[in-house]
Amino acid sequence: MNETLRSLVVRMVAAFFDVDGTITATNVLMPLAWFMKMRLPSWRYLLWLGKLTCFIPVYFVADRIDRRIFVKMFFRQYKGINSKQAKVWHREHFEVSLKPRIYADAVKQIQWHNEQRHKIVLVTGGADFVVEPLANWIGADLIAAKLEEVDDMFTGRLLGELLIGDGKAKAVLSYAKEHKIDLTKSYAYGDSISDAPMLAGVGHPVAVNPDRKLRQLALKRGWKIVHWR
Repeated sequence: MNETLRSLVVRMVAAFFDVDGTITATNVLMPLAWFMKMRLPSWRYLLWLGKLTCFIPVYFVADRIDRRIFVKMFFRQYKGINSKQAKVWHREHFEVSLKPRIYADAVKQIQWHNEQRHKIVLVTGGADFVVEPLANWIGADLIAAKLEEVDDMFTGRLLGELLIGDGKAKAVLSYAKEHKIDLTKSYAYGDSISDAPMLAGVGHPVAVNPDRKLRQLALKRGWKIVHWR
């Protein structure tokens, strides 16, 4: 391609959104709890929930040390779950599970980006089959965690690099190269300090309902801070 033709190539602008805590009032534990509650008899669900509750302090400490450790530990809870059933359930129950927890302000911002003809991309460490119905409803591309499956059963292991911290930033950079995205003109939205590398990689970073560390960093670097409900 000569210089004249190269100058005519228009690079797209994208808006990269974290999901849990940014677009939705959710966390990574909630979708599994929804599925198990519908799948199990009440007494078995209470036993399962009690077992999960015992892990909460361990998860909390792991998250404080390194969110990657917490995520790996948590997704082990999916071991032995039928992957086909889980995927179908989340697709069929999106309207009553995840959709009511979408922030209205997030929807408005996504609509604005659509009006500007920006590419919408969801970037999350949550499981892809959980977030896929949301991506379809929004009309967004999806970069999400994938769980290993063997004989239609989840093994509890994650595939590929974790979409946390630098891993999320690398995924955005790879997507931008593949889709000819101009990151200097693009936007990114996140609520956690683990989203900071992704936010730092675009021209318009936005801290949404930020945790304490992300808020401090946003104030220091002059990033926009918003509170969505």
